[in-house]
Amino acid sequence: MCNTLTIYLAQKHKGRKTTEFWDVKIIGSTRICNKLEIKLEMFHFDEDSRGIIKRTILHSIGRSWKETRNRKNAKNRSKQLYTHTGGLKILARCGEEKSELQGRRLSRGELWILTHKRRNASYIHPEARTISERIEEIEQHDESFRLLSQNNLLAQALGKEHPDRVRGVGFGPTSSQLFGTTSHQSSDGAQREETQRVLLELQVAAEKLKRKAVEEEVAAEKTKRQTVEDEVVAGKIKIQAMESALGCLIQEQGGGAAT
Repeated sequence: MCNTLTIYLAQKHKGRKTTEFWDVKIIGSTRICNKLEIKLEMFHFDEDSRGIIKRTILHSIGRSWKETRNRKNAKNRSKQLYTHTGGLKILARCGEEKSELQGRRLSRGELWILTHKRRNASYIHPEARTISERIEEIEQHDESFRLLSQNNLLAQALGKEHPDRVRGVGFGPTSSQLFGTTSHQSSDGAQREETQRVLLELQVAAEKLKRKAVEEEVAAEKTKRQTVEDEVVAGKIKIQAMESALGCLIQEQGGGAAT
């Protein structure tokens, strides 16, 4: 439709057309670089009253692009096994926003659970509840599964990672880039496993220290608040005692004056 309209307007206004061929490279989903030749047709108009022709062409191109994008997005959404409440946002972006709101870095398991709940805390579908309960169960059993690793709680709850992407990390890093290739692991597997084990232990210890610091801070705040409340109660008791003594004194003075 866009090409037909463009040609029609060009012929109607006796414009001139130039054709160029561009060589471009496109990287597909398989990360293979393909070379393509694009034919670019440009129409030059000698007369365009108030830019009507240009605006018409641009509107037509924009509408065609939007329709194509909507069809592609609908097709991609139909392939998703588990939809989430983030809409068109990827989990990595949702994780950044929710981590900023929480004031701490969320694990991928926490992020998965939060993005599969509605605002009223209900799950968007029964499978999300089952998987979330599975994630929480694994997390309670061993906190080291919360950390980023090839066998963490998401891998156990949802299955192994896809070779070309890692859940909740975003576009770019692949499983082999984050966790290493199989051949590399076999050559120095023992050393890698030991290093990873120590790293996980340190990260778990750091998480525990952070939680302990927060708990101590909350406990100190509660103790401080309780101390203030005790002081207020003691002050009220003193005031009541003083008022009672003052009342007795007034009564005695009143009785003495009467006699």
